[in-house]
Amino acid sequence: MSSEDQKTDQHQKNVELSAGIDHPKVYQLSEAERSKRREAVAFANASANLSAFEITDGMKRLGERYISGEIDLEEFIATSGQEHAQ
Repeated sequence: MSSEDQKTDQHQKNVELSAGIDHPKVYQLSEAERSKRREAVAFANASANLSAFEITDGMKRLGERYISGEIDLEEFIATSGQEHAQ
């Protein structure tokens, strides 16, 4: 399966999972994807710390939600902007 096919397949699974009314949207992630997300969040946190920004508890929770697949990158970015504005 090509990378593009995997993305399409993953997107379809995400759409199917998010269609449930009574269920919170949770993305089914491979361990490799969770690891990639964990590294990205750690890099972002390190970058913020080096720039003398404080990582709030809300941002830490947001990072965990992204790593676990509860939210996608678009939601992570949008919500982090809202968190930063507070």
